[in-house]
Amino acid sequence: MSKPPSSPSFDHFGVAQVLKQHPLKLPLNQREYSWEEEHVNELFDDLEHAIELGKANYFLGTIVVKAGSPPEVVDGQQRLATVTILLAAFRDYLTGEGKGMEMIYLDIEQKFLSDIDREERERIPRLTLNVDDNEFFKKRILSSPRSADRGIAPTRASHKRIVIAADLAKGKVAAMTQGQTEKNKIRRINVWLDYLEKNATVILVTTPDDLNAYVMFETLNDRGLKTSQADLLKNFLFGESDDRLSEAQQKWSAMVASLEILDSEDVVMLYLRHVTSALYGATREKEIFEKIKQMVTGKNRTLEFLDALERYAEDYSAMLTPSHIKWTSYDQSIRFEIETLAELPSGLIRPLMLAVAHHFSKAEALKAFRLFISWTVRFLIVGGGRSGALETAYSSAAKSIVDGKIKSAVDLQKSLVAILPKDKQFEESFALARVSKSKLARHYLRALEAFERRDSNPEVAPVKNTDIVNLEHILPQSPGTNWPGIDTETAEAYSSRIGNLVLLGTIPNGYVGNEAFAQKKKVYTSCPIQLTKKVGEKNKSWGVKEINVRQAELAKLAVKTWPILPL
Repeated sequence: MSKPPSSPSFDHFGVAQVLKQHPLKLPLNQREYSWEEEHVNELFDDLEHAIELGKANYFLGTIVVKAGSPPEVVDGQQRLATVTILLAAFRDYLTGEGKGMEMIYLDIEQKFLSDIDREERERIPRLTLNVDDNEFFKKRILSSPRSADRGIAPTRASHKRIVIAADLAKGKVAAMTQGQTEKNKIRRINVWLDYLEKNATVILVTTPDDLNAYVMFETLNDRGLKTSQADLLKNFLFGESDDRLSEAQQKWSAMVASLEILDSEDVVMLYLRHVTSALYGATREKEIFEKIKQMVTGKNRTLEFLDALERYAEDYSAMLTPSHIKWTSYDQSIRFEIETLAELPSGLIRPLMLAVAHHFSKAEALKAFRLFISWTVRFLIVGGGRSGALETAYSSAAKSIVDGKIKSAVDLQKSLVAILPKDKQFEESFALARVSKSKLARHYLRALEAFERRDSNPEVAPVKNTDIVNLEHILPQSPGTNWPGIDTETAEAYSSRIGNLVLLGTIPNGYVGNEAFAQKKKVYTSCPIQLTKKVGEKNKSWGVKEINVRQAELAKLAVKTWPILPL
């Protein structure tokens, strides 16, 4: 890439091969590392799935770079950074594992992580991040696992995301090598390294200047991209429908019309993924076209499939819309369950929601949707599971419903009992859980409060409106002089623990702020929210011990609030 091209060039490489070819850098003002845990898990699980199936090619997308020395990454930096984190995790695992392992350690280091500047006599990272993340990335990820630099503390949200990604990568490597002989460890690691270098592919677009790079970036990220994928599938189905084309067109149009009320730019592709998973088993986005092409051939099967798309689309819209007309004849509490699921990260369970909405009786659907809330919360708290495995299990259960093998909430729970977090595991995890997202913390506390009050529907009280009731950290996130004896490290570790959180009216919440506990206690004691009131009534002081005691009590309540079995 020493001579810049006069026009954009397109090459096909393994993603690790892109890192191996030449050092890359991000522009100084490029966005920070932004992938959350779900994005990292999805990439790792997709790679594992492709390797297990022996797929000759797994397409990761497009990377756009501007020619230069070194080339600048305009698009694709999140994937490159995450793959680099995974490669570094392989290298770290091999540290001190003996001579055979050390050779692979050096190979990873020299091929994928760093280059040598002979004149300066120093290592140059093969991927340089933006100005906010680069120094942290170099020390926490790229430096030797024995280096003191690895102890660098994160100071930005993007740094914390990098740490989370590194922990997930470390866990993935540990899981694939656990209990293996040294020979099998090396074999498994080499399979992954070879796959990243040769089979997990990207299209590398190299442009001569900033303008071309920007235009290419906008083109590739245009919201019409998802639409074009849907159009590709639509054209295939229309082609298969032969002399029943007009009927096929009518069914497709009816499907799209049902989905339009959801007002989401990717709704057609999301729906196609979820309905295909319910009908045929877990389907990743990249597999939709391949699976449908495999399962749907000839005009009769094509029309049957289009008929299913039309019928299920109405239920898909309904399961994401609490006010949908479908729910008029149901027990009206089902609207609250749907609203609650919309508040939670519940994307993985949507194929199962769809199957239940379409096939279960009204009474059983209500029971199932309540279970979905419990299961989703349990997995959020327990964590640690493979999102791919969970999606596969949910989709398999959905297919069993479609096939008529599961017809009740009890039978559904029995089919998934092996993967659902048990009461003891949930209670233990809840007793230690930290919740960084205020929206989730408010949800947990509302549900716990409602169960404590024995409200008829524990998912809708107390008030959801954050203008009226909001989240309060008893031990403040930044304690200040009103909290002597609480250092910054303790505050950071305990301020987001569930045991340290209460719901409080917005006016007193703003008033108490960082006040000492003696002042807060007066406000809590007069609060009508029972779980908040108890904090004021039962405690003379507040610190680590009190947080742990309260959280253990809330954990016992959580097991009852989010039961694993239908009530």
